[in-house]
Amino acid sequence: MRVAFLSDIHGNVPALEAVIGDARAHGASHVICLGDTVGYGPQPAEALDALRAVASAVVLGNHDAVACGLLNPALFNPFARETAERASLALSPEAKAWLRGLPYVLEGDGFACVHASFDAPESFRYVETKEDAALSLDAAPGFPLLVVGHTHIPCAFLRETPQSPVRKLPPAPEGLLLKPGARVVLNPGAVGFPRGDTLTADYALYDTVTRRILFRAVAYDLAPYRLAVVRNGYNILNYWFLSPSARRRQTEQAFLNPTRAAGAPVGQNAPFHPRRPRKGLGLPRGFWPLVTLFLCLGLGSCVALWASDPEPAAVVLSGESVLPPLSEWTHGGPDHLFGTPSFAADALTVTPQGSPARGSLLSPLCLLPSGAERLRLSFRVEAPEAKPQGLAYRARVLFFLADGSQRLDEWHRYKRPGFQGYTLRVPPDATHLRVAFDFEAPVPITLFRPTLRVF
Repeated sequence: MRVAFLSDIHGNVPALEAVIGDARAHGASHVICLGDTVGYGPQPAEALDALRAVASAVVLGNHDAVACGLLNPALFNPFARETAERASLALSPEAKAWLRGLPYVLEGDGFACVHASFDAPESFRYVETKEDAALSLDAAPGFPLLVVGHTHIPCAFLRETPQSPVRKLPPAPEGLLLKPGARVVLNPGAVGFPRGDTLTADYALYDTVTRRILFRAVAYDLAPYRLAVVRNGYNILNYWFLSPSARRRQTEQAFLNPTRAAGAPVGQNAPFHPRRPRKGLGLPRGFWPLVTLFLCLGLGSCVALWASDPEPAAVVLSGESVLPPLSEWTHGGPDHLFGTPSFAADALTVTPQGSPARGSLLSPLCLLPSGAERLRLSFRVEAPEAKPQGLAYRARVLFFLADGSQRLDEWHRYKRPGFQGYTLRVPPDATHLRVAFDFEAPVPITLFRPTLRVF
């Protein structure tokens, strides 16, 4: 039996259709989805209907949970929150009830599935490092294959024997053979919202007889998806992989079966619906008034651009910049932080409840000034003890390059409270960045708003 594991469709119907076609062509008899069918993308209802028609089983993702009312949308960043709320409006009551009935964990024949991590399925923590994968392996000891999503990056974490360390493996063309005694945490990547260096729809095939895992990267045409984004009123600037630089890379990715953008589907709640042209000149009613209106708007925009220098939507960094308040960062609530969070003007305090407090924070998008070569990240952590046992926190910077790819700084780890900081080089062609924090604390800790100094 061949099982197709796919995750993070995110309202991208063309990508889902391409993946299902490829999976069937390669002998997949079962399709299992690891969650996040909706959110981000412009066709949540259509994507959910298409998935339900083919899927053997589905688990609940964090975007699904927000869309059906199980998770507070305030936990998301503004873009994710807006698209999840749009998905909630687009879904029928029956579809929301179906999402609410999905399990957090699915157990199969020799494998188990979850959207995020097995050690805390309802907290939707990312499995990004070997330490994260080890926690999931320890939490689900009875299964040689654990399948997760959530990060949008295809990879595998291998533990060959119970005593051996966990190794992180990138997707290889020949796949990965699951040997007797070995255990693997598999992430098939994202179908509909890539975060890596490719513009393909990624998923994985698992043969239960040969125990071989194959990573699949399916090329598809982005034009229908882009048009659906525009027609359904979504902000095109939030989709980096639809940028001109990314679209130029379609040729490199050998995208298959390009379709006419005019034939792209329109969402059920789209604000725009195409109409038939009138006979004669073929111009719809109101054509010339609209032309006049757009010319006036264009002239007004040119005057405004000439008169002022507008700032981009992202936070602009220059010199010694204070990052946005921590309350504006992407973070979890009590269920996600495993503690009680308290936000002040420039600080976040987390108090453990029984077990150590754990959580993660991700800053809003920040725009790098032109010519930036280095930057220094500085921050302060306070705790009631000078050397609390078990305190661990780490920080890193995520760079976004002009071609749409990402460059991740290494995690910088700390075990004592106080002032911390480090300097790193800015990658060439980096245009934006985000700052990420993870922490685990057995005592109450306070993280003060970090600063970035740009050189």
